[in-house]
Amino acid sequence: MGKAAQLFSGNAPDSLINRLTPSVAQREFLQLQWNTMRDAVCPKLRDDSGFPISTWLQGSYKYGTLIKPVHLHEEYDVDVGIYFEWVGKVGEAYPAPEQLRAWVQNRLSDYGKECEDVERIEEPAKERCSRALFKRQFHIDTPVYHLDRSTDTRRLATLAKGWESSDPKPIYKWFRDAASGAEREQLRRLIRYMKGWAAVAFVETPDSRPSSILITVVVTEAFQAAWLERLLGLKDDDDALVDVITRVHNRLFAVREVRNPVDRDEDLNRMTDDAWDAFLSNMQGLRDAAEQAIDANDEAAAALIWSQPFSFLMPLPDVAAVEMQEEVSGRAVMQIPDIEIAVFVGDSKQPEVIYDNEVPGVAKNCWLVFRIKNQHIIPDYATVEWTVRNAGYEADGIGDLGHRKMGMRLLTVREHTRYSGKHYMDCVVRVNGQVYAARRVVVHIKNILRAERNPPKPAYTKLVSRLRRRR
Repeated sequence: MGKAAQLFSGNAPDSLINRLTPSVAQREFLQLQWNTMRDAVCPKLRDDSGFPISTWLQGSYKYGTLIKPVHLHEEYDVDVGIYFEWVGKVGEAYPAPEQLRAWVQNRLSDYGKECEDVERIEEPAKERCSRALFKRQFHIDTPVYHLDRSTDTRRLATLAKGWESSDPKPIYKWFRDAASGAEREQLRRLIRYMKGWAAVAFVETPDSRPSSILITVVVTEAFQAAWLERLLGLKDDDDALVDVITRVHNRLFAVREVRNPVDRDEDLNRMTDDAWDAFLSNMQGLRDAAEQAIDANDEAAAALIWSQPFSFLMPLPDVAAVEMQEEVSGRAVMQIPDIEIAVFVGDSKQPEVIYDNEVPGVAKNCWLVFRIKNQHIIPDYATVEWTVRNAGYEADGIGDLGHRKMGMRLLTVREHTRYSGKHYMDCVVRVNGQVYAARRVVVHIKNILRAERNPPKPAYTKLVSRLRRRR
């Protein structure tokens, strides 16, 4: 049984699901923007073409599996199909696909000039959609379709390949009917977890990052395959995720193809051979971590294992330090590192103040230098991870949830204060992948002019964790 269920789907603001899921206000803002764009553009498209115009929200927003941007400069991706409706087959008597695309692109361009929230309309248009980029960290893609309501069929208008048989409705209905009630909500969370993993695992190999629809299909089919195990009730999310990871890993290592469940002629896996090899390597690492985490003795040990594939997205327990002990002798594997934090204001070469193990108050736009004071305790071949976990409205609003730096005996790192709120710098020492010790540094960034001098000493809380060491 997993030990990290509360860290995955608990009520705390920094649970993994809450770190990944857009807030109600964020979702309402996105919906308002595409509704406003629809109301401005569609009547003009009806005047241009003489045909009824409708729209249909599709993609992750429609499925309820949208995740936040997790890296700075990433954007929300909203997909809204625009449908030109007429009865009958496409042909010479009806507009060509490039004509529909030209109408949509032109009207979007007009809207971009009128709406101050739009940064620009991408030119030229993409092969299968037009794109409106907004100033507040999102874009709206508008694929264009012909809809024949008499047969409930749709055709996608492309620029170079003419009409394409592509209909988002059947696969959405397949997903909608795959589960219901509490099972559907857990399935949506599991898909978000896997999307979060993909967002941080393939930064160096972006071509190997699985598409949203590929993740949705393989996770849904893995979830459906475990129906017998759910007869006695839902598992906790961490246990359910381990099961999904195992099933997906077994499937994809055996068979590379991922068939569209409503169109068996379409393979949703479009990766090249090199990209696929890198994907499988990351997938193996995810499974290894899942198997280790499920055997962990306590929450802290499990969280530190899950933090390998999930990086800064994975929350840690709110404790100051974690000490790993030998299972037989009960002795600590190593001493807990003490962290000195020097605060530099502006271009000063001298620190304004120096803290130990916590920053009780610091202004924005300062430089913090984190240094392990007791460096002699770090083994020669140890990897030191420094993970920034941002929290709060400002970091969340801009999509900067954190980052990680790691290296052999990386004893010092430098960071810049940017967002108000309570943030974390977590220092984890590993040897051959095994956690030896961890220190959590809380950083309170405030709207103050200077760092606080002579701060109160932080309370020291130590969690002793016994983690099996691999032989």
